Amino acid sequence: TAKRPVADWVAVATATMKAARGRSKGDRGGDGMGQAEAVITRLAGLDDIPAMIRISADVWDGEDYVPRVAKQWVCDPEGRFIVAECDGVVRGFGRLAMHTPTDGWLEGLRVDSSFRRHGVARVIARRLLEEAKHAAAKSLRFATSCDNIESIALNESLGFRRIAGLRYFFCDPEPLPAAVQAATSRANELAASGNARATEIEVERIHSPGPGDLFTLAIQGSATVAGARGMLPSGFVFHPASAHFIAEMAKRGCAFTAHDGDGRRAVLLMDTSSEMWPEAGEFVISVLEGDYALCWAVLSHAFSEMSGHGTRSVSGCVPCGGMVASMLTEIGFEMWHEDIPPDMPTVLLYEYLPELQGRI
Repeated sequence: TAKRPVADWVAVATATMKAARGRSKGDRGGDGMGQAEAVITRLAGLDDIPAMIRISADVWDGEDYVPRVAKQWVCDPEGRFIVAECDGVVRGFGRLAMHTPTDGWLEGLRVDSSFRRHGVARVIARRLLEEAKHAAAKSLRFATSCDNIESIALNESLGFRRIAGLRYFFCDPEPLPAAVQAATSRANELAASGNARATEIEVERIHSPGPGDLFTLAIQGSATVAGARGMLPSGFVFHPASAHFIAEMAKRGCAFTAHDGDGRRAVLLMDTSSEMWPEAGEFVISVLEGDYALCWAVLSHAFSEMSGHGTRSVSGCVPCGGMVASMLTEIGFEMWHEDIPPDMPTVLLYEYLPELQGRI
């Protein structure tokens, strides 16, 4: 069966603040999403994980990633992991991650399927915005799927605006070997056709890209980063496109560059999936950019090398209807939401309106 990505901020999503570190009483409805019943929010603890697993069991046919990362999130001193209780029972949760001291990221909002439309999501969202203010966040973003109608409606009502949209592609374990072979065949075909000096094509793995080097500058200047408003996609998570995060992705995943005798270049940056354990072998394409033939060369080289290191599946959010989308389609990647036109996004990036930050 085709893999369905878990869109972060699944149940709904993000909003406005009012600072408190311990327990905070939530709203009692009035948001058009149902009536909240004395919803209490507090920091999550390890004892809450069984309730999180129970709630997550109803998300994406039981394939939600939150149970795999819940302990890590609870123990993360830089994050704010919040649960919402009604009558002493955990009915929802969500997390604020601080990607930098000033860049906040909202993820993992879930509400008990038997307790939806009671305003729980809005209460969690507001508490997380309070936490963002307390953490001195200057920016606040999240990503969600294009069909997450309730999330979009809630977040837009709270002051978030859509700033970017990308297209999600994936290749599961069973078809991946054929995709790797198809990429290699296409790269060889283009090299032999005279589109590049085949004997002078060099593909190099970049282990530690640094600030100001050609690889880092190429990633930062890519159409992907420009289209994502200065952010690096890693599945449904987006990071600031700083040299630090480029180096971190290269360390967790891989980074390759290719060039030929005519000075043409291509770059590829891949990360490990944040939804899985690092050893699970799930990789995500962040940026692939450059000369067409050399993009095939670097992609096929990376696929071949990473396949030898236990890669099980590859996915990625890429610009809609562009070169990379066409390449992935050609070698057998599936396009999430095939019913949506190829030039339309399926992953939406939202940001809290800067002019509202002071009013949280």
